[in-house]
Amino acid sequence: MRRLIAVLVASLVTLVLSTSVAAAHAKLESMTPADGSSSAAPPTKVILTFSEPVGSDGTQVQVKSPSGKNVANGDLTVVDNTVTQPVGAMVEAGKYQVEARVVSADGHPITVTGSFTVTHAGHASTAPGTDPTATTPASQSNSSSSTVTIVAMCLVMLVVVALAIVIVRRRPAS
Repeated sequence: MRRLIAVLVASLVTLVLSTSVAAAHAKLESMTPADGSSSAAPPTKVILTFSEPVGSDGTQVQVKSPSGKNVANGDLTVVDNTVTQPVGAMVEAGKYQVEARVVSADGHPITVTGSFTVTHAGHASTAPGTDPTATTPASQSNSSSSTVTIVAMCLVMLVVVALAIVIVRRRPAS
């Protein structure tokens, strides 16, 4: 009986520790221009800030105009947890869609999306009275790998418990 309890405790500890590691991927904390925001002056760059450092390998950012043209222009830069993508001329007024794919420090790819609206076409640097550093959380399209990992670990735990019960019941009584 002691072995059974030891196996169950060890399995439970393994399950708890492995799920906390699986859920530790970078998450988008903010986007500039803010997700859902509207401004008269188009931005000159899009800045994404994550909860932990991200890698530059495999990082891609697209900024799509209302007609679907990618206006991201130039090389993006990654410094610790911040990704900056310069944008070219925004000659269309309307809703711009930001789509980014980054790789977190643990190697997990993350996809995020957001949008902002430009009310006047052109490419002014900053409209008076606006704060280009203001940020709000952006919507995220996180992959479901954390959920899959947790479900898989629960199933493994159930199998271990079932096996332990079978082993204890098959044991001859002393």
